[in-house]
Order: sequence, then structure tokens, then C-alpha cells
Amino acid sequence: MPSRTHRPWPPLLLAVACQALAFLGLLAAAWAGLRLPPWGWLVAQAGLSAALGLAWRLPGWWLLWHLLLPLAAGWSLTRDLPGWVFGGAFSALALVYGGGLLSRVPLYNASRDAREKLAGLLPGTPGLRVVDLGCGLGGPLAHLARLRADARLLGVESSLLPCLVAWLRCLPRRNVRIRLGSLWSVPLQDFDLAYAFLSPEPMPRLWAKARSEMRPGSRFVSHSFEVPGEPPGQVIPVAGRPGARLMVWEM
Repeated sequence: MPSRTHRPWPPLLLAVACQALAFLGLLAAAWAGLRLPPWGWLVAQAGLSAALGLAWRLPGWWLLWHLLLPLAAGWSLTRDLPGWVFGGAFSALALVYGGGLLSRVPLYNASRDAREKLAGLLPGTPGLRVVDLGCGLGGPLAHLARLRADARLLGVESSLLPCLVAWLRCLPRRNVRIRLGSLWSVPLQDFDLAYAFLSPEPMPRLWAKARSEMRPGSRFVSHSFEVPGEPPGQVIPVAGRPGARLMVWEM
């Protein structure tokens, strides 16, 4: 089985593979003569797909998805629901999480304490430039823009609906730009500080990008997720989820 740190597929594709393999296994069992009541097949599908996800070391919320999806599908078949309900639910999930599913980065929100301590890491240089790589709903950018009207801030987000929320949230601030797209397309050499609140998956590649592109004297800040094998120069605990902290590397 692939390991979590060297997984070749995005979690979304692995999750689909788990469901498909569990279904094919149960289909083979039914062909061989296994008989179960309808709810028994649903429970078996949920259990087998979750077990495969556990073996592939998918994050915990994917395991919950495996457990609930077959049961929710079975429940929906017993109700006379219009087709637009399923299409609407799928579209909403795609708008909120679509970019993150393929990039292996879920949607996180920084706490107020994290935003305030991030502001304390901004250089005092007038006209400084800051980029939020995966800005989500735009909370840190809106906070920094209020405190530092002289700063030039850029947020990049790959999921459409969070990007729209961040754009609306920062719209009154003329010193903020929000861009829909991939963080990998953003050159980092012009920024005084690059901030990211992502996941363990992209950190090695992102660190390599920061180290090759950011100029001496700039700062790279990661919320909660470490760079493997590269101890930060500064660690600042923040309120919120257990273990939350800002890690700072001076370039």
C-alpha cells in the first residue's frame, strides 16, 4: 500500500478507488452466494471502503466519508427526493472543496490569535509585500490589510467559492488582491513574507519553491505544518486547535 508521505494519487482518487474496490468485492461475494439484507450490504460497503481507506492511510475525515456515503445513499433511495438535491449538493461541495481535493489541501481558517501574531511578524518596511498561499476565506489578509494600509497583499486560492468569499471580504481594502488559481504559479521573489496554512502534503515542495525563489531577508511562515528536516528559526504558539503554531523561517 502507498504510504501517506509518498502517496502517488490525490486523496479524492484514492477515496473513489476504495469505494469501487469495496463494491467489486461485495459483488464477487454476492456472485459466490453471499446473501445479506439490503441494510447489510450498505453496512458492508461502508465498512470495507473505510477499511481500505485506513489501509491507505487516508485522513480521518475521509474515513468518516466512507462510512456515511453508502448509508446516505441507501437512505436517499427510500425518499422521494428531486434530482436537483443531489446535483446541488455535489456542486456546492465542488465549489467549496474542489481545488483542495486535488491539491490535497483542506479548507482551514486561522484563529484571531493566529492573525494577530502573524501581523507581528510583518517587517516594518513601508510598502512591504505579503502573499497568502491558499488564502481560503481571506481572514488573515483582511486583518493585515486593516493594520497595514501601506502593505501590498496578494491571496491565492484554488477553490472557487472560498476565493469569492475572500474577494468580497477584502473588497473594501484597496491594498489586497485575490486571485483564483494555483499557488504553484505565483513567483515568490518579490514578497517580503509568504504565509501558508495548507497540509503536510505540499510542504516539501513548497519549501523548495520558497528557498529557490524568495530573496535573502524575507520570511516564510507556515501555520501548524512543518517542513520535513528543516527546523524553523522561530515557533510561536497560537490559540485554536491543539498544536496550532506559526513556524518562521528567515530566508
